[in-house]
Amino acid sequence: MSLENMNSFLIALEAVKGYYTCRVCKEFCRKPVTLKCCFHLICEEHIAELIKCPKCDKILLDQPVFKVDNLETSVNSTFELEKIFSKYKNQPNPNEARDKNVTIRGTRNTKKPATNNINPELRQSMEETSKISQQSTVNIKNHKDIDKRNKNGETALHVSCRHGNIKKIQELLNLGASSNTKDYAGWTPLHEAVQTNRPDIVRLLLNHNTLINVPGPDNETPLHEAVKYNHKEIVNELVIYGADVNAKNSKGETPEQLANTEIKKIIDVAMKNVKINITNLSPFKMKLDNEDIIVYCVTKYRTVQNKLKILSKHHKITIESKFSKKVTHLIVDAEEGICMSSLDILQGIVYGIWILSSDWIIQSTDNKLEDYEKYEIKIGTAKYNGAKISRYNKNKQLPHLFNGCHFYLHNFNTSYELSKNLILNKTTLTKLITDAGGKVLRRLPNPESIPDNEKLVPYHGKKGGKLDLCSHYIIFKDVYEPKYNMKHLKALPIAWLLECIEKYELCEPE
Repeated sequence: MSLENMNSFLIALEAVKGYYTCRVCKEFCRKPVTLKCCFHLICEEHIAELIKCPKCDKILLDQPVFKVDNLETSVNSTFELEKIFSKYKNQPNPNEARDKNVTIRGTRNTKKPATNNINPELRQSMEETSKISQQSTVNIKNHKDIDKRNKNGETALHVSCRHGNIKKIQELLNLGASSNTKDYAGWTPLHEAVQTNRPDIVRLLLNHNTLINVPGPDNETPLHEAVKYNHKEIVNELVIYGADVNAKNSKGETPEQLANTEIKKIIDVAMKNVKINITNLSPFKMKLDNEDIIVYCVTKYRTVQNKLKILSKHHKITIESKFSKKVTHLIVDAEEGICMSSLDILQGIVYGIWILSSDWIIQSTDNKLEDYEKYEIKIGTAKYNGAKISRYNKNKQLPHLFNGCHFYLHNFNTSYELSKNLILNKTTLTKLITDAGGKVLRRLPNPESIPDNEKLVPYHGKKGGKLDLCSHYIIFKDVYEPKYNMKHLKALPIAWLLECIEKYELCEPE
């Protein structure tokens, strides 16, 4: 191993050692588990005594940890590597005298370590160590990699916000980094800046098209976090920039309700000085419009299919033979922009994609595609705008329609025909509900014994409405008995469920 490679390896080893160090006892993790709220590692024995991460102070979730296969093996291998190479760590690098700005650790020993005698498992771990050390960084010289994620789903902007590196944050934003990406736990860079109490970074993000009300885990918005951590200056900043003081978390709590007396005074003053936050939909609409178009077309006209094939040769259009989540545009036949519901249309609304009349294909040319909005359909004779509302909801990164809702499908063992275009069964209904953020229960819920982890508040429930606190729904066919009508549990017909999707709102039951 050359001197340069040894230096790189030792740096990588140190980085992995830090990653595998327990955040409680500061030793290599024993029986390591990963905290769901932030992906930091701790020894399994410490979990019972924790209510928040000892490293970043994030509050632990209901099921706070998960285990990763072979993680303990990796930790043990790193421990062995640490023992083998510890003697090389603190020796001075002869090159340091030539360049005082270089602070790379090195060794005077020019002999190659006897790597041939190392256990094959350790050798593989050495190679993986170098890769792991690079996972939290991004080569920002390549703009395509600017939003590349590490294994925790974090971008370079997430990491920089958590570490408070405002110079790097500014550089990333100038290069076009997205400030609205969620990591795999659900946190955005703005959440990170709030949690580390950096008002300067919060201001910087808010002036770069950052969405201010994006909920994280348990539907906690950045303002919820700022109030909980008592970060007064950030509370003031967020409210002035338009943060929603009435946004509900999964327990129905709003930032205003969680605020202490001092924070409430700050909110009241800030509400009088609210600015318009630069978080309109235009940047997101432009981004979507400029992406490659993946089309699934449902039409009875061969001329439309042929025209679509021609357009695909002149534009970035990919034609799909099946409907899936990767489809960006669903094309259907419509009369004057109105179309009756079908399973494809309901699924397209749930996915938050463009649903366009086939007239869009007819009117587009080899040189120009027509604007989408002009051809976006409305649903049914009531002309519901669910497709558009769902797109806006998706672009604003808000929870799905049935977030916080649990459904029991009563007696849907056979197919159910609502119209010639819409035949549903338990499988298709379950997919619609789960894709819309809801959960389908296997057993009839007991109104008197709802599990604690299901006692949630529906995100899209109308404030003060009949469903404001309703977490459970029994869905029947046309005739539904018994008629549950409690605050937390309702019995409703399938027509209500479909209307919710068509309108993309949690409709008030009659």
